[in-house]
Amino acid sequence: MPLSTAQATRTLANAHFSTLVQSLVTHLKQKRLLVFTITAFLTGYTLAAYLLVSRGLQFVNSVPLLGPILTDRLVFVLFFFFFSMLVISNATITGMGLFKRRETSWLLCLPLSFRSLVLWKTLEGMVLASWGLLLLSAPILAAIGKLFDSPPSYYFCTLPALLCLVTVASNFSSWILLAVIRWIGRRWVKTIAAAALAGLVTTAIFMWPERHVHGQTIDIAANVAQILKHTDFFTYPLLPSSWVAETVLAAGRGALPLAGFYNLILLSYALVSLVVTVQFAGRMFYPAWTQSLQPSATSKKLARLRSAGGPRWFQWLPIPAIDRSLILKDIRTFLREPAQWGQTVLVFGLLFLYTINLRRIVFDYHDPFWSMVTSYLNLLVCSLSLSTLTTRFIFPQISLEGHRLWLLGMSPVPMTRVLGTKLNLTVFVTGTLTTLLTIISCFTLDMPWERTLFFLMAILLLTTGLNSLALGLGALFPDFREQNPAKIVSGFGGTLCLIASFIYIAACVSIALLPALPDLRPGQPVASLSVRIQKELLSMGGILILTIVFGWLPYRLAQKKIKNLDYFGKV
Repeated sequence: MPLSTAQATRTLANAHFSTLVQSLVTHLKQKRLLVFTITAFLTGYTLAAYLLVSRGLQFVNSVPLLGPILTDRLVFVLFFFFFSMLVISNATITGMGLFKRRETSWLLCLPLSFRSLVLWKTLEGMVLASWGLLLLSAPILAAIGKLFDSPPSYYFCTLPALLCLVTVASNFSSWILLAVIRWIGRRWVKTIAAAALAGLVTTAIFMWPERHVHGQTIDIAANVAQILKHTDFFTYPLLPSSWVAETVLAAGRGALPLAGFYNLILLSYALVSLVVTVQFAGRMFYPAWTQSLQPSATSKKLARLRSAGGPRWFQWLPIPAIDRSLILKDIRTFLREPAQWGQTVLVFGLLFLYTINLRRIVFDYHDPFWSMVTSYLNLLVCSLSLSTLTTRFIFPQISLEGHRLWLLGMSPVPMTRVLGTKLNLTVFVTGTLTTLLTIISCFTLDMPWERTLFFLMAILLLTTGLNSLALGLGALFPDFREQNPAKIVSGFGGTLCLIASFIYIAACVSIALLPALPDLRPGQPVASLSVRIQKELLSMGGILILTIVFGWLPYRLAQKKIKNLDYFGKV
């Protein structure tokens, strides 16, 4: 008798839950350093996030007359971006679980329905993608509760709302994933990419401010009205994130019946989303699965790209043939994974729109104080975004080689050269993007030439250090048995890479801020150009030392370890 959808899903969940329990027991017994590191980092993050968010909300809420309105709108915007992040991360993880793993082929041979398979992969992706959001939102919800002096019932009302939001987002991402693979296919990727690029350029042209426009600081009410007008979309009643925001605000102010009403709405939509996933998967999964197995292209251009030497223009580059082949292999691997280049384009696209729109965001960019603060915040945001991408994509590169690493090890190319080629490629690509963003932001803020050079040197050192750190730790802590990058990053090496990247960025930005501290204090005389350049050079020397410690040292240790033949015993 075949299993029903609920029984098959429960069987898969029990099997994976038993594996998870055994893994946790093993980590608690044999990997205590991993448990201690993760616990210490999460505790420190929770306390720091709670203090920062609490002070920020109190500052916004204390604005006369407009404080409560701005606070409510911040909550709506916050949960909208949480929902967007959940949809993207769930689509990535679920897509890899359904269409990029051998486990799916094995499960299709079992007496399991397509509905149960898709439902389980959706739930699995929800668990893998949502724990980070729940951890991220916990101190924020606690800070909101402190702002409103909420009773303990506030936390019992907000937790079910978050769980329902996670459920709706994971199911919605599965619908998008199946529809895209089934109907759009790979032949439309170029068209969609060209349309997105055209839209980005058009948006940049319309958003680019005039050179003669100065920041206005007079009409506060008009500025606040403009902010509220541009954020009206986030309060749209049909968005699940708006229901969660309404639940949080109602529970925070003690309106428990209203919070319960929104919780019931969220619960009903979460259950309906599960039903739609089951019905939609039964019709769409197998056609999408067969569509994903078809060859990606048949055009002559892509055929030439698959040739041994790559396209003609690539062969003209002044690069040795061996390095050119290794670079071509990494480029092909990157382009064959939409989850990788899609998230990279999304992150840098948003940063690009942010930088060209700085004059509309900054209160008065001609004020030295706001110009200086914004420039350092740009450096911090760009570095944190880059660290997310390096940890997510650069760290698993060696592990994803898997059994193919034997082919590289048996080739006449030293493994140190393979590692060096990967580093040069990633530093060149990410360095070009971060340098372009820095130049645009400095030009938009009318920064002087010496400050522009200072930020360019800082972002280049940070780019080199973050890539070296991620690639070095990825080679020191490989996981050749796992082909899911999300699970590779969740291990000890990925956690260590994330923590080290955060510490490295915080230390570098703090050192870079030292030359500007006297200029940020009111009443202090402005330092001369020569004195400021000397301070910036000393600051750059400190960033260089940190780059050597956090970047070059792990990369050097990885070079020594990868030479040892015992390293291939892990494959």
